[in-house]
Amino acid sequence: MPNSDKIFINDLVIEMFAGIYDHEKANKQRVIINITLEVESNAGKGLTSIDDVVSYENIVNEVRRIATEKHYDLLEELAEKISSICTDNDKVTNANVRLEKPDIIDDVKSVGIEITR
Repeated sequence: MPNSDKIFINDLVIEMFAGIYDHEKANKQRVIINITLEVESNAGKGLTSIDDVVSYENIVNEVRRIATEKHYDLLEELAEKISSICTDNDKVTNANVRLEKPDIIDDVKSVGIEITR
């Protein structure tokens, strides 16, 4: 079995505008973002610089930026943007993006979407 490396970002919570209803357009809400990236294996590589790997800090900063730059009617649009910024890096072979709204439906822990690109 070949070597496999993954990078993960768990439970990034962003206060943002998302949703199709008037109350969602008027008020920010929490969106929980989870990202798992399959990346080129680092086995046997001489890693000496952040440029040698996929930086989770850069991904988090970019996700924060795009999540707060506008209102998203659909989480699907945001998920596609997030997956695109991740897979634009040549070292990323696969991106799994999960977005959850924890505060939108009573009696439900969270609702949301998950995509793999």
